[in-house]
Amino acid sequence: MTFEFKSINILIGPQGSGKSITAKLFYFFKSTFTDISTNILFENNIEEFKKLQTQKFIQYFPKDTWPKDSFKITYTLNDIIIIVENNDGGFLISYSNKIDIIYAKYYNAFKEQFDNDIIPRTIKWRQQIAAQVNRDIKRELSCNYLFNQYFIPAGRSFFSNLQHSMFSFIKSNSSIDPFLVEFGAVYEGIKETFRMDPSPGTPDSRFIEICTSILNGEYSRADDKDYLVHKDNRRVNLLNASSGQQETLPLLIFINALYHWPIESTTLYIEEPEAHLPPMAQKAIVQLLARTYNNFDNEFQIIITTHSPYILASFNNLLEAGRLTKDKPGQAASIAAIVPTDEQLDPALVAAYSLQNGEMESLIDPDSQLIKQTILDDVSNEIANEFGKLLDIEFNDEKL
Repeated sequence: MTFEFKSINILIGPQGSGKSITAKLFYFFKSTFTDISTNILFENNIEEFKKLQTQKFIQYFPKDTWPKDSFKITYTLNDIIIIVENNDGGFLISYSNKIDIIYAKYYNAFKEQFDNDIIPRTIKWRQQIAAQVNRDIKRELSCNYLFNQYFIPAGRSFFSNLQHSMFSFIKSNSSIDPFLVEFGAVYEGIKETFRMDPSPGTPDSRFIEICTSILNGEYSRADDKDYLVHKDNRRVNLLNASSGQQETLPLLIFINALYHWPIESTTLYIEEPEAHLPPMAQKAIVQLLARTYNNFDNEFQIIITTHSPYILASFNNLLEAGRLTKDKPGQAASIAAIVPTDEQLDPALVAAYSLQNGEMESLIDPDSQLIKQTILDDVSNEIANEFGKLLDIEFNDEKL
């Protein structure tokens, strides 16, 4: 199966269908480019870099989770190709020559600086070198969202119940999912940035209103503890909040940080944004994601894995609004009264795939460029058909 990822990407399917693995593989392959600059900073040659990439793959995807049969996974970005394969010849990650050329170019360019004892190797100096390498690679590959990746995993309520003092232990525990650990490291650093007091009537205020509606309360933090404040001013420790609030708060804090402080060249991955949320709250999550995407300057990519047809339907409304505004600019005000301009999306920027029984299907209708309603309609039809059969039994009994 072949995926073509765009600016906003949605993977839907039942549990065990492969949507999470697909997202994590994409994360791994894209991290190659950040790892180039990191390895150069540590003065690793190309062979050391490739060895570390192999170790990283096995850490992300332990061997006991691999299929028994051979497999081959190919990632392509412009003229760069990375292949991961496992067969009778063993496990191998191979790279197209462009990776070797890029690595050698920047490794050699900065090796002279590394060998120059006059230049102090301060943290600031290393950060400047990394930023320069990243900028050059970004320009060379002509790819906007390449270097900053944030993966928000399922099971994020774990961090709602985690005391700050325990996080250092979590980071050192190699048995914990590395995606969960990486998320926790960033989450611990951004909790203080969550804003709940924007100026009234501003886009910021609407963003916070949506957050409040999802949480059914306002988030506050005091004495290193997290609280939700309800309309009647009850302050509930997050440890005692509902499962939906515990699962959603880490996601909202993360989205809020990206909305208010956009970081260029960013890809955001979200597993199951709908977890423990009713349909209207799921719709609100999609609204926040659209507002965050539109707040970036075309350097933001979103990858979503979901079970929920409501997530698809919510995105479809925003796509239809974006399409109508483009096709009928004279009706823009009327459309914005239904779907605010800040939430409208360009259908050309969205990809959606259904994964099931080892097969993948694109859900984008080639004519309308909207997401096909097949999944939502299939579920509704199955429920309606089942109910209809029950009604047949009821009315047949009455006739007797």
